[in-house]
Amino acid sequence: MFELDKKNYEVLLDPVLEIPLNMLIARSVLSGHVNGRVFVDSSESPQSYYILHPYGMTFLCGRSDNGEFNNAIFDYFKGLSYPREKDEWLQAYPRDWDDVLSPLIKEKVALLNTRINFKFDKDLFYANYNLVKKPSCEVISTSVDMIFEINGTVVPKGYWNTPGQFLRMAKAYTVIIDGKPASTAFSSARHDDKLEIGIETNPNYQGRGFGYLACAKLIEYCLNNHLEPVWSCRLNNIGSVKLAKKLGFVEALRMPYYHIPK
Repeated sequence: MFELDKKNYEVLLDPVLEIPLNMLIARSVLSGHVNGRVFVDSSESPQSYYILHPYGMTFLCGRSDNGEFNNAIFDYFKGLSYPREKDEWLQAYPRDWDDVLSPLIKEKVALLNTRINFKFDKDLFYANYNLVKKPSCEVISTSVDMIFEINGTVVPKGYWNTPGQFLRMAKAYTVIIDGKPASTAFSSARHDDKLEIGIETNPNYQGRGFGYLACAKLIEYCLNNHLEPVWSCRLNNIGSVKLAKKLGFVEALRMPYYHIPK
């Protein structure tokens, strides 16, 4: 198993485009929007590959019958080769990877979860549409100065290399309460006519509808700019699933999702 040089990432763009999953985060790594890592079976003509986004989302794709590569990636998962700095959340395609990965579940190296890909329904969005102004609440277009100062679990600085890059390619809206950011919806990835939505709400303001307000404004931006909003999340992230449905997203696909703890 080799770590692919960043200047050669483009060799994987076409294979990734053929995968019928939400691969926008993987494409952000390959396109240099964020600094990730890529491991391959061959640096010349990769047939099996592992794409790591710095947030911790990873993608294992290509041939699943390459024994040498599989042994090497198992050593990586077990911490026996390359150092792993954080938990990883793995999606695998094609589906025959599931049989290959099953020993990791039995050995408790990985925990099996489910990930949902949603499809946006514009009519459903407007049927549920509600931007009632809340007391002391303002929804603003998030400035570049503010965007990389937002802290939390899912924040823009984990998905883009620089504020300038974000300004050129992305968009964010923030709900302000008493002069402080309560919730921010932002472009976690943008490719072609698709924009994936990330959302971070301050724990002090959760459960009060502020995430909906921020996301609805970002969806309006998408619709006004001929972009398709994209949403994916873990099945057990109940809050994210409920918010997606409220925003007009309809479940399109479920797939195994492997949590590999650090």
